[in-house]
Amino acid sequence: MRRGGLTEAEFENMFFLFAVAGNETLRNGIPGGLLTLLEHPAEFDRLRADPVLLDSAIEEMLRFWPLVMHFRRTATRDLTLGGRRIRAGEKVVVYHASANRDPAVFPDPDRFDIARTPNDHVSFGFGPHFCLGAHLARAQLRSVFRELLSWDVELVGTPRRLVSNFQNGLKHLPVRLRRRTSNR
Repeated sequence: MRRGGLTEAEFENMFFLFAVAGNETLRNGIPGGLLTLLEHPAEFDRLRADPVLLDSAIEEMLRFWPLVMHFRRTATRDLTLGGRRIRAGEKVVVYHASANRDPAVFPDPDRFDIARTPNDHVSFGFGPHFCLGAHLARAQLRSVFRELLSWDVELVGTPRRLVSNFQNGLKHLPVRLRRRTSNR
């Protein structure tokens, strides 16, 4: 047992999560968010016209393109969830894409709206399982997309998705960038 109550294995696992999780989520979130904007050019133009919407646009990109597909947890006690009885020890899975398109939470859930508010997506988890790196990830996404607003971005090929049952990502996103001129 290490000081602070962590075992060596727990400490190594926590370090691994800090080192890898942020890399994986941003590596998937940046191209996923960009592809979403490219697939919704009116919203991309709206964001360029009103960059104040960047924070809410980031949240909508995260809702629309969740970085992780699911998380599995083990129930620690018997409970009823959504009318279904779950016993202690049973596995429960949260599918982020499904939760982020829940019509009981999101009006018109399949519409991409960069000004959506409130936007209570679960792409970074929630409650005690909320991602420790969420604030850093949001800051990095803001930085990248703030810069992309000054570029014309054109899809020049077919995106190729990452084959994974855990991560929502792209292996290949062929784009062409051209610096926007000030008179546009």
